[in-house]
Amino acid sequence: MKYAARMFSLVICVVMVATMFSFAPGVFAAESGEEPAEYQISVIPSAGGTVSVDPETVTEETAAKGVKVIVTPDKGYGVSSIKINGEAPDTTVSGPVSSGSSFVWTIYPQEDTNVQAVFHKSNGYVFVMLDAGHYGNVNRSPVLKSYYESQMTWKLQNYLKQELEEYTNVVVDTTRSSQSKDMGVYERGTSSKGYDLFLSLHSNATSSKSTDYPLIITQKGNTKDALAVMLGQIIESVMDTRQDYQIWQRLNKDNKTEYYGVLRGSKSVGTKGMILEHSFHTNLTAAKWLSSNSNLKKMAEAEAAAIAVYYGLSKEGSSTIPLKKPSLRIYNTDYRTLTLKWGKSVGAQGYVIYRSRTKNGTYKRVKTVKSGSTLKFINRKLTCGTTYYYKIRAYRKFGGTTRYSNDSAVKAMKVRPAKPSVGIRSGKRKITVKWKKVTGATGYVVYRAKKKNGKYKKIRTLKRSARSYTNTGIKKGKRYYYKVRAYRKVKGKRIYSEYSRTINRKAK
Repeated sequence: MKYAARMFSLVICVVMVATMFSFAPGVFAAESGEEPAEYQISVIPSAGGTVSVDPETVTEETAAKGVKVIVTPDKGYGVSSIKINGEAPDTTVSGPVSSGSSFVWTIYPQEDTNVQAVFHKSNGYVFVMLDAGHYGNVNRSPVLKSYYESQMTWKLQNYLKQELEEYTNVVVDTTRSSQSKDMGVYERGTSSKGYDLFLSLHSNATSSKSTDYPLIITQKGNTKDALAVMLGQIIESVMDTRQDYQIWQRLNKDNKTEYYGVLRGSKSVGTKGMILEHSFHTNLTAAKWLSSNSNLKKMAEAEAAAIAVYYGLSKEGSSTIPLKKPSLRIYNTDYRTLTLKWGKSVGAQGYVIYRSRTKNGTYKRVKTVKSGSTLKFINRKLTCGTTYYYKIRAYRKFGGTTRYSNDSAVKAMKVRPAKPSVGIRSGKRKITVKWKKVTGATGYVVYRAKKKNGKYKKIRTLKRSARSYTNTGIKKGKRYYYKVRAYRKVKGKRIYSEYSRTINRKAK
């Protein structure tokens, strides 16, 4: 009986203990001081965009719900991928899901986790780094006490940044965020790493108060760079300087490294760099011009347009800034040759010339000129007596594509012998007209009039070997006017040159 009573008491105790722990989970954990594990989610910053996570802290229980990773690329960049703890994501990651301009991944961390996005530059974007030449109040004008180069370049930098950012496919940054902060010249150049263009903005100084030419200083070997030429032309034109722009390069004594730190720095990181000297603040007219905010805005707009043409940038809702169509002129050179000349199209890398035998016929390409500074083409081996029609357009290559200007107006020219170069001398009751040989000429015709603008009559036709004609039996003291033209026979028909210049003499 006593044994049975003891067993009953033991069972009751076990049940009570079990009941106590079944209604109080975590008692042992509470007694031992342990808490559920927490995982920290941290972000490693990367150039080209921003990354945020939500939430930043999870526990073992809440990690199963996932952590949002929001990746937003900067303008001009795209998202390549994300890295979880330095490695490519595995099955613990889902996404990305596009959310406007951002992308969202969901991760399921099982430990403390760091997240990093990998960004890349987007195709078709141009990256420009602007550098205001000086900081604070530096380089005061000796002829205009209110002018400081540092203040002008800071304003111009900001105006130029605003103008460039009107274009959709450009990213613009500045070397410094504040005008009051200084920065080493070499470091200013190296800050353009990964950019397409580095521009350092300045005004120049010299002992002469009359000097006012704009100056573009390039890296070694770039003095014929098309953009440098364009910017030099722009500054000269907008400021209306008395002297023409110049393009220089300046090297150290080793004749290899750049003298200027900003150009040395930009070149070291593979970025095309230039210093733009906006005339001279030692010239009163230039200093006054550069002191005007409206003038600086005008300059920024013009420089931005030149950069846009060079790189093929476009504005929202508009096509790429077009190249200006060239203006074409044609000259007769000789009986088989025409010379074409045209006006420069700013930003052009070259020109394409087309030709037809009828104005509204099919035009075929006859020449691609692969230099934007070459403005002449000699078309040889043509047929004498035939009229040829020409048009030309400028082109520029960018981003794997070639962009063209509109065609020029059609110009026509008949191929004929060159007009003779003539001379004259007088003798006793005679006048001798002389000329130089005209290539391909079959003969020459001499014409005479009694007045410069009178009616000219043919007085003699001569063979190809003739180089002069003496007009005898004329009145003493009477003035006579002459001109000559060459001709070439083609299939029995005479093809005449233009008339020579008019020459005159009095007979003795």
